[in-house]
Amino acid sequence: MNQRPSRDEFRAFVEEVEPRLRVALVAACGPSKGLEATAVALEYAWEHWDRMRSVANPAGYLYRLGVRRSWRLWSPSVPLVWEVPSEEQRRVEPKLAGALAHLSRRQRAVVVLIDGFEWTHQEVADLLGVGRSTVQQHHQRALDRLRGELGVSVDA
Repeated sequence: MNQRPSRDEFRAFVEEVEPRLRVALVAACGPSKGLEATAVALEYAWEHWDRMRSVANPAGYLYRLGVRRSWRLWSPSVPLVWEVPSEEQRRVEPKLAGALAHLSRRQRAVVVLIDGFEWTHQEVADLLGVGRSTVQQHHQRALDRLRGELGVSVDA
């Protein structure tokens, strides 16, 4: 029988895991689907609390679950739309939202978490459940693709 956590126990779990999980899922899935995927993942944690207690990296586990389940939340024929708040548009490259939508989910999550939220490569690796070098590769490929799509060259 699956035993549910106490309210205090689950509240503490959510306070610890939800902020990083939400940011990562929004980075990977877009604002509306990312928030929905976060809710789905936390609902799963509540329903499968016995399993969650034994998971070494619960945020990473729930991130992967949220990404997998978010695929079911929209049709593949509907493109991912990145919504940029209008007040932010003055400070953001206008073509960035479209360019981000062309990245793979993992590349998009990595570049948004590192460059947008200033997470370290290790923090992203821990959340995604991959090695730091994998995060570095995804980050570099994502930046190369974004530069290409935005017509930006790097002068060193």
